[in-house]
Amino acid sequence: MFILAFFLIMTVYAQETANSGNLYGEDNDFGTAEGITVFGQRPKDLYVLEQINGSASDRKQFIETDFLEESGFRRTANVKYRQTTSSERALSVLHGIGTILSFGLIPMLPFSEIEYDRLPRGEVYKFESVFVKSNFKDVTPEVLTVIELEYMLQIEFLNGIIIQDNMHYYTDENINKFERLILKLPDSPENINQAKNRYLDELKRIRAALARHRNPTENNLRALQNLK
Repeated sequence: MFILAFFLIMTVYAQETANSGNLYGEDNDFGTAEGITVFGQRPKDLYVLEQINGSASDRKQFIETDFLEESGFRRTANVKYRQTTSSERALSVLHGIGTILSFGLIPMLPFSEIEYDRLPRGEVYKFESVFVKSNFKDVTPEVLTVIELEYMLQIEFLNGIIIQDNMHYYTDENINKFERLILKLPDSPENINQAKNRYLDELKRIRAALARHRNPTENNLRALQNLK
């Protein structure tokens, strides 16, 4: 078993070294476009606006994956995590062997990722906390505002839906902040204006949801009672 553990540890180190070497190799191919090899990435502003002005799934993927997960946060925006080091992965392998030999008495350790901070239920990390860890710190101020609006819409306002966990984000102060950010956006170019108009429509939905919550109809009260 110890010999097996040794080879497993060496495999972990070897894989990490191989991946690092490939990352900085001279022959990295980042994709092709119409038969032409493309090295690098399109300008981030264009990429962000393309995702934000795309389908609902595009916007969801952008916030949950590109913005949150790539910055070290879970998709729910209430947990921080990081990639494990090679020594931690090697220790995880040893614990895995120990778990088998001890019939579960020795606990398993996470192999690839470690959660190191979690907010209370209903709380999410502020936009600024995620942004400073993200790959989008070099976007223009207008695109930064667009990202913040999309973060608030999806993570804090849940696309215009009020539930117990996000109720405290539905305040006049927070909604007014959302409106101020929208009005900061210029009317051009077209891709910025397209996002701005959508957020103005979403603002109406958010305010309508808050109004229904504060002044529920008899049907809404009956539905809430049934849920309880």
